[in-house]
Amino acid sequence: MGKYTVTGCVIYCLFYGVKVHAQQDPTAPLSWTQQRSSSLHSRSALPQLQSVICEPQCRAILSGQTVAVGSYITGYRVSRINDSSVILTRNKKQWQLSLFSTDIKQ
Repeated sequence: MGKYTVTGCVIYCLFYGVKVHAQQDPTAPLSWTQQRSSSLHSRSALPQLQSVICEPQCRAILSGQTVAVGSYITGYRVSRINDSSVILTRNKKQWQLSLFSTDIKQ
């Protein structure tokens, strides 16, 4: 019994140290090669406008965060807030988020 236990432990240790990693997906078609991601900058998702509150000063809730004019959220700067929309800017581009999805402009 001890002989089999020692043999089993030796075999286990041999296979435990071996890491198998395929360079290419073995189930992929023969002519297919995986494309490497060349873009280092990932594009942030546009925040979702959930609510606008205008008391003395307008604030908005974007993706669960309360923001004011001049705030930053996921790389976008809040440029303007009015009673039904928010304008975000990033890299000299503007996005208008509206409380109603049919009014989204890019």
